[in-house]
Amino acid sequence: MNRIQDKDRIAYCGVNCSTCPAYVATQRQQEKVKVRIAKLWSDEDHKYEACEITCKGCHEPWGKKFRHCAECAVRECARQKLYDTCAECDEYPCNKLVELHHTLDKKIARINLDDLRQNNKAG
Repeated sequence: MNRIQDKDRIAYCGVNCSTCPAYVATQRQQEKVKVRIAKLWSDEDHKYEACEITCKGCHEPWGKKFRHCAECAVRECARQKLYDTCAECDEYPCNKLVELHHTLDKKIARINLDDLRQNNKAG
């Protein structure tokens, strides 16, 4: 059964943009959420500011993308091969994609848990 409702919101790497914190915060214009995301996603190698947490979606040709997405090797590879997603590639899943998923899953999962905790406190 196909569970993907809006294929235009599926990034090259398979991330559902409509569940990506940067995309959602941009669409909803949630500046306080962008501050939280910037702090959570920053590490020793990459420091993010809230103003950088802006994304119109991976497939949006002219829209601003979060720096990580704009510079993403997986995204660039799929675009060069003219694929809508990496699922079309004969090399699927390649090492670049596996590493990206490993990195993203931890950070997005953390934001989801933080949001659940906030909702439980508010409710």
